[in-house]
Amino acid sequence: MTGPLFLQGAFSYETSLLIALIIGFFFGFVLERAGFGDSRNLTSIFYFRDMRVLRVMFSALSTAMVGLIFLSWVGLFDYSILLEYSLLETYLWPQVVGGILFGLGFVVGGYCPGTAVVGFVSGKLDSIVFLLGMIVGIWIFAAGFPLWGAFYLSSDLGRITLWQVFGTSKETMAAIILVMALVAFVLARLGEKWRPYDK
Repeated sequence: MTGPLFLQGAFSYETSLLIALIIGFFFGFVLERAGFGDSRNLTSIFYFRDMRVLRVMFSALSTAMVGLIFLSWVGLFDYSILLEYSLLETYLWPQVVGGILFGLGFVVGGYCPGTAVVGFVSGKLDSIVFLLGMIVGIWIFAAGFPLWGAFYLSSDLGRITLWQVFGTSKETMAAIILVMALVAFVLARLGEKWRPYDK
């Protein structure tokens, strides 16, 4: 766990592992109860049949974003620690390519790494195949790193946030993202009514 509380010495390393284990358990439980351990539910978004993935992910993002801003206002969260230690560095073009490959893997395999583990725990055979394929993919990536390592580390923008990219405040960017979420929810509902692949 690399969150601000651990970095500020609020609890020990051992306690952070226990907290991570508890959070991971409940996170997996909620994913399974939401139906995210089933690849059919996850891939339905690509056919406009069921947009729950978009709703859940955008809702989680918005809740965390607003929560962190509120905690920073009352002095319980320090954004500087997030920016200096927790936030991953941006390698623009490698991450664009990685995002495309991740999306293709999601469409073909029906899972992301986290939901595949949930599917495995709940006994889904296709999730086991997905996880094995992911392990093979990781091995291929590591073995071939000398070939594409330079690209992997190219276009380094450092630890940068959307509000820094667009030159706005955190609050303004949060408001923009909330509006985007509301628009996405409306469009998702229209997409479910459209259901072009069922016609």
